[in-house]
Amino acid sequence: MRDLIKKELSKPSIHIMFKDWADQEQILDELEAGYVSYGGSIEEYLNHKLNY
Repeated sequence: MRDLIKKELSKPSIHIMFKDWADQEQILDELEAGYVSYGGSIEEYLNHKLNY
């Protein structure tokens, strides 16, 4: 799951923001844990989490 999240975060539209975050591993941990109970795609989940 973590690799799929990293792949989405590497997309140009998201990568610019993500590369500036200080603790990327902690953020990945939190995103991975939150996605477990989410019912949509990883892309939808990240768009929701990053925009709210």
